[in-house]
Amino acid sequence: MSRPAKQQRSERTRRRLLDAAREVFRRHGFADASMEEIAQRAGVSRGPLYHYFDSKQDLFAAVYEEVEQALAAEIASEIQNRTAAETDAWQQVLVSSQAFLDVSLHPAVQRIALLEAPTVLGWEARGHIMRYGLALIRRGLQNAIDQRLIEPQPVEPLAHILRAALSEGALYIARAKDQAAARAEVGAAIERLLEGLRQRRQRKSGK
Repeated sequence: MSRPAKQQRSERTRRRLLDAAREVFRRHGFADASMEEIAQRAGVSRGPLYHYFDSKQDLFAAVYEEVEQALAAEIASEIQNRTAAETDAWQQVLVSSQAFLDVSLHPAVQRIALLEAPTVLGWEARGHIMRYGLALIRRGLQNAIDQRLIEPQPVEPLAHILRAALSEGALYIARAKDQAAARAEVGAAIERLLEGLRQRRQRKSGK
């Protein structure tokens, strides 16, 4: 077998393992997920599984990173769809924040990213992986500052604070008995929070 063919087979095996792990972690959580079930679901033995991933935690980290990447990509797509003709960076900030909450309703996002990742990976490792969503928030806020729609200020701490607020809001929704009602409440709270960032003249004009 040629090297490209071997590489393709290796990539397909890794892909099957990640897909299987995502489903098992979503169903059972980290503690109750077994590497044996993941291997069986992927159609491989445990040997290849440990060839690609050193431990269950290592595998979970890879799955979580993919969840965060997909989350950021879906939010970016929503921003593009909802603001295609919109040049106002403020509206883009609002849309991206609400899109984050919408995407966070997905079962895999709730179980893996919101409920399991903080405990399994710890805040430092989780924070590194959360860079995908943070980059979107940072870019949106910087654009709004550049357009004088938000009071001039350092963007980095502001981006981290907004990302934390959105994550906590999403976690509140995930734990709620009535997630639709919780989503509406959190969405309104985030919008009020963001409203406080706007330039005073923008708030007065209602733009």
